Amino acid sequence: MPALIQGCGKLSPDSAAGKPLEFDKLETKAGLSSIHSDFKVWASSQDAEGTADIMSGYRVNYTVEGWSYTTGEGTDSQELQFWSESARSYRFHAGAPLSRVEDITSNSLTLKLQTTRTLSETALFSYPYYVERTDPAYGNIVALSFRYANARVNIAFRCTSSSEVNITGITLTPPAGAEYVTAGSLKINYDWNLIQAATEAASAENTSSEPLSFSNISVPPGEKSSQESASPLYMVPCSTLKGQWTASMEIDGLQKSVQFTIDKPWEAGRSYLYRFEYTDEANLVFIGTDDVLFLGEDLADGGNHNFN
Repeated sequence: MPALIQGCGKLSPDSAAGKPLEFDKLETKAGLSSIHSDFKVWASSQDAEGTADIMSGYRVNYTVEGWSYTTGEGTDSQELQFWSESARSYRFHAGAPLSRVEDITSNSLTLKLQTTRTLSETALFSYPYYVERTDPAYGNIVALSFRYANARVNIAFRCTSSSEVNITGITLTPPAGAEYVTAGSLKINYDWNLIQAATEAASAENTSSEPLSFSNISVPPGEKSSQESASPLYMVPCSTLKGQWTASMEIDGLQKSVQFTIDKPWEAGRSYLYRFEYTDEANLVFIGTDDVLFLGEDLADGGNHNFN
């Protein structure tokens, strides 16, 4: 994945030297400060002599003035760092919140994950941020871009009816004998030659074969009206859940079920929306899966879903 680099005007290497290293108040995409109040960062600089680690797992706190690694809890031993006059490049990567970072090195990050329904209990990792001395962003505020480490799982229904359709007791049951991960550790490896981050399969501390449950859905009357659940799950990425699942529920008081196939593993930072259709003529059928990058602010839980 490409590095996302933002700046506020080009500085020459000479004018950049001596400026303090700071982190942008506004993080792109995931809106980190609206979810967590701290993160852990590793920063290195490269010059003719080699690589020097300048932030070896610094704690960064969100304050009224923005992100700071010299103010607030856990920052007493952390020194203000500056853009160097001799550095050729810098690289940064981070994990949030601090409590979920199990390990961070110059080339990797390990996060502790759990299945949750609450965004504040999810974890995030940053895209690799790499800036060379000749880049416009050199010497400017570092704008890390974060991605969710959890995978988002939800369901949506499309109905054709002259009256409201009420769907209750919604569950998705995995294949017999299959288990998904409910808690584990996810390792992200940073390749600075390619400026990419690659996630490994999450280690499994706890697993479950219990059905996934979702809140009741009421679909307005109309021709192919649609609605998605207001209670998505943020799952631990899992590569072993492929197979034939069963969706069960009551639709206007009648028990209904349908089998459907999950053919894509849950990957970190992606949203999986399983779509179903119910009509008097066709009964209940599985339509397909929406698989998109989960950016946080652009998915409205419980809102109308476009099936087109």
